[in-house]
Amino acid sequence: LDKYFIKTGFDELDQITGGWDVYEELATIVARNGLGKSWVLFKCAAAAAKQGKVVGIYSGEMSENKVGYRIDTILGNLSNGALIHGSGSIKNEYRRYLDSLAENVPGSIKILTPKMINGAAGVSALRAFIEKEHLDILFIDQHSLLEDDHGAKNPTEKASNISKDLKLLQVLKRIPIISVSQQNREKLEGSNGNKSFDTTQVAMSDRIAQDSTQIIFIERKDDLMRLHLVKSRDTANGKVITYKIDLNRGIWQYVPDDQSSDENLADSGYSEDDVF
Repeated sequence: LDKYFIKTGFDELDQITGGWDVYEELATIVARNGLGKSWVLFKCAAAAAKQGKVVGIYSGEMSENKVGYRIDTILGNLSNGALIHGSGSIKNEYRRYLDSLAENVPGSIKILTPKMINGAAGVSALRAFIEKEHLDILFIDQHSLLEDDHGAKNPTEKASNISKDLKLLQVLKRIPIISVSQQNREKLEGSNGNKSFDTTQVAMSDRIAQDSTQIIFIERKDDLMRLHLVKSRDTANGKVITYKIDLNRGIWQYVPDDQSSDENLADSGYSEDDVF
């Protein structure tokens, strides 16, 4: 299977889907602001690097250093707060992590930010990034921070154009492309009163949902995070996986279905600053 799939870093998710399809994946991770979708994206990127892949990350908002610290947090279970604030208490632990990095992570991670190219990237810039760095997989944080190469001003048309161009890029370069997208802020309750997720809740454009091979929604409250597979290959649609998380240490611990409940899990409404 390793020949055809790249593991996501979430073992339970890989058991259901196999991982990211090496040749035909254009996946989208969706959540409200502050629930940790960038963390999930970077965990997937770190996992790909551990598999020896050349990994690309486009960060439309975070600096190269901030992305790097999050990757270090995930790979080394280091305190993200200590890394960001340069705490001396983590100095020795960080040195040990760096000394073991080459042995434990055979791949590499390349980062692209708007500052590096004097403005937001369009899909043409992402193609140049893929070709220059010979990427095996590309992660995009996030869809709304990309520029439309066609120059559309209407937000829906812009999002649609970008999605269409990403699909064409994926077909052309034949590497997995994984991006994060905002979730509409509408009510999510279904007819039974429980939370309900579907592809119409991907913000800005139906085209994003149509073009995506997989769509994973994130639901979170406090230290519980739930991944909803809203769109996926084969019969995986509707699957839900729950984790107990410590984002400051980059830790996700699987919670079996019989230990999780809807009463304990709901959108937290956290701001991005609350989750480092």
